[in-house]
Amino acid sequence: MQSMPVHAQQTARDDPELAVGIGAGDVLDSSPDFGYGAEYRFAPVWRDLRPIVGFNATEREDWYVYAGVRYFFWIGEAWRFDPTFAVGYFEAGGGIELGGSLEFRSGFEFSRRVSERIRLAVGFAHLSNARIYRSNPGTETVSLSIAVAL
Repeated sequence: MQSMPVHAQQTARDDPELAVGIGAGDVLDSSPDFGYGAEYRFAPVWRDLRPIVGFNATEREDWYVYAGVRYFFWIGEAWRFDPTFAVGYFEAGGGIELGGSLEFRSGFEFSRRVSERIRLAVGFAHLSNARIYRSNPGTETVSLSIAVAL
């Protein structure tokens, strides 16, 4: 495998990213829902900490828009581990019920660089209202995504 020049690595590491993906919500329940989403990852504001904004939707018209942070932990030249935290607005359609509109998302993603500006990733996240509503069922999601350094 060819190594990327140092200046190209640094550029791709500092550039904003746009990620799109597919996945499933309610994956630990009896009937998972197919979903899709997108996330914009801004340039780092401190070390490898990045503000993020994004949305997710399911086949049953549930949707979630959010803003938060993501930290890039680089593992060698190709691999990366990203923990993430966000807060957002959830609208129930006909699938997932989370107990309220204000929801918190925590999760992580493992990704691998497949070209100079493209990464493939698998992620896991938990959405919950942190018991600010009477009902707090929460949900877990699994995703596969592709991220492009802009």
